[in-house]
Parts: sequence; C-alpha cells; structure tokens
Amino acid sequence: MGQSVTDSTTIAASAATVFEVITDLESYPDWAEGMLEVEIVSTDDDGLPKHARFRVDARVAEVTYTLEYTYDGYDISWTLVEGETVSQLDGSYRLTENGSDTDVKYSLEADVDMPVPGFLKKRATKTILDQGLRGLKKRAEAEA
Repeated sequence: MGQSVTDSTTIAASAATVFEVITDLESYPDWAEGMLEVEIVSTDDDGLPKHARFRVDARVAEVTYTLEYTYDGYDISWTLVEGETVSQLDGSYRLTENGSDTDVKYSLEADVDMPVPGFLKKRATKTILDQGLRGLKKRAEAEA
C-alpha cells in the first residue's frame, strides 16, 4: 500500500509562472534534487507533456519510471505508467492564485516493489515532497 503525503506553500510568482516551471519537465535536473534526466515521450494537443520518462538518483540506486500527466486549468496530476522498483507514484499540484502570489498544494502517493517498513516509505515519500516544493518555490521565484 502506498504512502500518501500532502503539503503546501506560497510562491511569490504568478500561477502562470509556477505552471510553466512545473510543466518544463526537461529542466527538472537543473533544480529538482536527485533528478538526473527527463525525456518527454509524448505531448497533448496543447503541447504539454503527456508522457515523460524520468531517471532519478534514489540514493540506493538509479530508478527509471514513466508518468502520464493530465491538466485542468493550472492543476496538474500524474500517474505512474511503468517503473523500476516503483509500483506507485501518483500525485498532483493544485495552484491557486492569491493576489500576485500562488498557493501550491502538492500531494503524492508512492510505493515501491520491495519490502520496506511503512514508516520508511512514508519518510521517503515526505522527503520527495519536501524537496520538490522547495525546489519549485526557488525556481519559480527566480523566474518571476
């Protein structure tokens, strides 16, 4: 069973800027800790990433997985299509404009194919979420 975590932050940038940073998947290795490589496999009718393959440094090994993205306005969701070691990696960003800032809610549910105690899975999932939010905030505010 996957571990679910949710956190939020406020970013001093417009929702459009935050959305652009999130959907510029190929730049993730520049700002997302542990991200080694991202390949856009396909795009939707609007040119946004539909399927993307990721290679990450998971500290104990490099892991490769493919995600499928869906969009609803500035809200972004993804589900795992296939992965090495990873059996679940589903999540979302919910962006809400707040004056000139953007409130971001990041939810993630993750699981792996190996026997790992639940508290370690939860800790790893929370670390991914924390690093993702910190990196996103720093990158989006730099581009604002």
